[in-house]
Amino acid sequence: MNVLLVIADERGICQSLRAALPETDLLLFEGSLEKALRRLIAIKVDAVIIDDAPSLGHQALARVLEVVPAVPAIVLSSRGDPESLAGLTLAGARACVVKPFSCEGLQRAVESVTRRKEVVENETALVRMHARAGPVPAEPTKDAAISQHQMALRWFSRAAAHIENPRRLSQGLVDSVIDVFDAVRTAVLLEHEGVVRIVASHGVSSSVAESLRLTFASGLMRWFEENTCLFDRTVNREATAAIKEMQVMGARLAVPILCNGRVCGALVIGEKASGLDYAFEERELLTAVGRYSSIAFEKAQAYHDTTHQQSRLDAVLANITAGVVTVLPDKTVAMMNQQAERILHIRADDAIGRSVQKLGSGFADLALRTLADGRPRLRQEIRDAATNATLGLSVTQMSGVNGEDSGGVVVIFSRLPEKTVSRNEVSYSPFWEYLSERVAQEIKNPMVAINTFAQLLPRKYESEDFREAFSRVVQKEVTRINNVVETLFDFARRAELMLRPADVNETVKNILRSFDEELAARAINLETQWDPESPEANIDVAHFSQAVHSVLQNSIDAMPSGGTLKVSTKRRNGQCEILIADTGPGIPKEEAPLIFMPFYSTKERGMGLGLSMAVRIMQQHSGDLKLVERPEGGGAFAISVPTTKETDEDHPRN
Repeated sequence: MNVLLVIADERGICQSLRAALPETDLLLFEGSLEKALRRLIAIKVDAVIIDDAPSLGHQALARVLEVVPAVPAIVLSSRGDPESLAGLTLAGARACVVKPFSCEGLQRAVESVTRRKEVVENETALVRMHARAGPVPAEPTKDAAISQHQMALRWFSRAAAHIENPRRLSQGLVDSVIDVFDAVRTAVLLEHEGVVRIVASHGVSSSVAESLRLTFASGLMRWFEENTCLFDRTVNREATAAIKEMQVMGARLAVPILCNGRVCGALVIGEKASGLDYAFEERELLTAVGRYSSIAFEKAQAYHDTTHQQSRLDAVLANITAGVVTVLPDKTVAMMNQQAERILHIRADDAIGRSVQKLGSGFADLALRTLADGRPRLRQEIRDAATNATLGLSVTQMSGVNGEDSGGVVVIFSRLPEKTVSRNEVSYSPFWEYLSERVAQEIKNPMVAINTFAQLLPRKYESEDFREAFSRVVQKEVTRINNVVETLFDFARRAELMLRPADVNETVKNILRSFDEELAARAINLETQWDPESPEANIDVAHFSQAVHSVLQNSIDAMPSGGTLKVSTKRRNGQCEILIADTGPGIPKEEAPLIFMPFYSTKERGMGLGLSMAVRIMQQHSGDLKLVERPEGGGAFAISVPTTKETDEDHPRN
């Protein structure tokens, strides 16, 4: 059996490798380099397989070889020319496999590097003799032990009430540990962005609590990665780095906190206020408290992830350019987004809870037929008599818990343009070069999965599990390719705006609220300055918000390690100008003329249409979007749109 660690940010790559390699091989998947390096500390692997995605490639290969130089590395390369393969070999790769790969070629590469790998494992049993310092653990009385367990159980029962607030959960754990174990010091440490910090404590110096940073490369957290059991400062004397960190916190015992099977923090306690040593039963109870704390924090993380996804979904539905309607099994409307209201000219309050027939007979017919037979209906066109418009609809069933069918359907639709473009308007454009490059990049990885499963189909067809996996994976990757095509269709359509007066300040503030969690997660400070006159402009709020959202996202992506985002509005010469500036690396002069071109992007993901679509939307508003220079560095964009009324500031006196 080979133990292989795969570093790839594409799930399709991982599924292809799982299908192509023998079932006896153990494959561990990681989507980021930092998590993979941590996994290499805790687990000995026979080889590392690295996808050459833009976020990985040579950088990931160099870091892996730096951490585990003896472990052979295999690189999955998207380029098969001799120069690229030679470059990877010189960088330290033991083997290179060109995507899309053949199953036999991949297996040969794995076999060759694992056979060549020098297996030097001296399984010498190290008997560690530890002299216990201090008094022999005292035996607690029966009543004291019962009291400790009762107090621990009370905290367990109260923990569920703070599942939505990890900080209160941590402080509650600290307070309970003090009562249960009579400890003079205690602290809860949790990981955030690869660094472990004290999030709640008692008896620990404030300067230590605020400044202490532990990593998984050494010390206590590395010891937990390797052992995941109780740590005693007076017993585990060989762990000098961990002992030093424990001494800084004034801690005697520590237990790990696990989230999804991984070490994500620790619970540490100091000496007892009575001066007695911790009894064996107390150590067992502390271990049990650590296990339950792991469950509590894991649930808190799951709750946070769910609410975060819900808030992002709400933000997407509020700003998406397509109409979205959900219909329940009882044939009533459950949800409508703002764009659905605009397209159908129906208020959500008048439709939610009522029959889907309220949205029109053609609309209802497709929804009811999908409810009846469960078969999705994609890219359907109907004529809506109420709005005298042609609608393009896609109707699919909604997924419930564990991916099971929930019985309802979701309808995604948009208003189709009435006029067609003549052939004379279609001409050659240099954008085709960028288009082909971006489309090829987006389609390459899905084709890896499809190609791999197609090769395996003849000899594994009799396996029902394989046929199910084949159907699931291939349909998913085909859908992904279809999404690329849909993105191109969306770009090709010219949006029809519904202009109305709106407060520009409030509109931009609403857009910024959708980034609250992302700004906090990336440690980005937001600075705003609003025009006191609250400028008003005739805008289509949905499309205007889409354009501003694209510019903001571009600036935020330019600051992956944190920074400052500045947003301001100012009325000038009959225009309202929105300035969005960041403290990122800025845009090189040679790239500045290209950033608004369709399909041009320096990112590894996406089609490169965000800024170009934003420019087109602003031009439809009789406005403009341009890149401006900042003497202090960073990137800056200026968005301008005509105001609805003029002021003295628009025409300053001579």
